[in-house]
Amino acid sequence: MSQLETQSSAVRSPLQSVADVVARHFKEQFGRGPQRCRAFFAGRDAVVVILDGTMSPAERRISDMGQGELVRATRSALQSAVRADVVRAVEEVVGRPVLHAVDGLDVDGDVATQLFVLSDTAGAPPATHGDAVSAPGPAG
Repeated sequence: MSQLETQSSAVRSPLQSVADVVARHFKEQFGRGPQRCRAFFAGRDAVVVILDGTMSPAERRISDMGQGELVRATRSALQSAVRADVVRAVEEVVGRPVLHAVDGLDVDGDVATQLFVLSDTAGAPPATHGDAVSAPGPAG
């Protein structure tokens, strides 16, 4: 069990829990968690997650060779392949369906973003994409 999983959910804010879920997702799916992860509500129906330091050494090297768009495209394809997993986890934390999930990566600053647009109600159909909230991430 990771350090993030051992902390009581009773003392965690929903945003912190979303950040934890997204950070854990990066660690499990990409082999490297963010150095820092934080989440914010953007109005009542969106959560923005900002992740610093998610690029692998190989991704940084490819970007330094002038191939940042290749890194961005590859990361986007990988995110699409596992999007349903993180969306499901975010929906469980916030108690609302995710209608849309949008990811981004600034290769120059090594900053990834996840945007989760939430349904107005808990009864709406679940989404097909996802992103959200804040927490210190496990590096490595």
